[in-house]
Amino acid sequence: MAKDYYRILGVPRNASADELKRAYRKLAQAHHPDKGGDSARFKEISEAYQVLSDAEKRQAYDQFGTTDFSGAGPGVRYEDIFGGGARTGFGGMGGVGDIFESFFGQAFSQVQVEARVKLTDALLGTTLTFQNAQGETVELAIPAGTRDGQAFRFPGKGMPYRGGRGDLIAVVRVQFPDRLNKKQRDLIEKLRDAGL
Repeated sequence: MAKDYYRILGVPRNASADELKRAYRKLAQAHHPDKGGDSARFKEISEAYQVLSDAEKRQAYDQFGTTDFSGAGPGVRYEDIFGGGARTGFGGMGGVGDIFESFFGQAFSQVQVEARVKLTDALLGTTLTFQNAQGETVELAIPAGTRDGQAFRFPGKGMPYRGGRGDLIAVVRVQFPDRLNKKQRDLIEKLRDAGL
């Protein structure tokens, strides 16, 4: 399940950039490891701000809801918010910030979405058409016999970052009917009798 970044920062979904920054500043000051805070909690807070403070990443997160950012950690540096004098463990090492930005930028650029299909479409095959965060049309050809949880990768269809574009990963979720009417049950029983 995707993390609720708004809950982590304690802000509403329509929070402005200033509200996000104030919330991050307050939480980061309270949980920064150099001040005796919880490093895991600080990482989670920074990760949330990294996504929501970037317009394109926030748009993808809001649009897909279940976007999986591949477990990437924080790409926000503490000194970017509080100034160069803050001691973060990353500053003052020359070029390390660029390395982190490149690594985390690539990780955050990968977008995962769920493609929900009916059981019959998974068995017989179908084609789904949808748009990614950039408004590009993506066509997903689901072959016959596709299994629940099967993933399809679209290189260069994810979010942009400094080094290029990430990938879009569509995970198929087969929807099983909650209830069957008599006709549907009779057909399935026939399929069972036929050895399916």
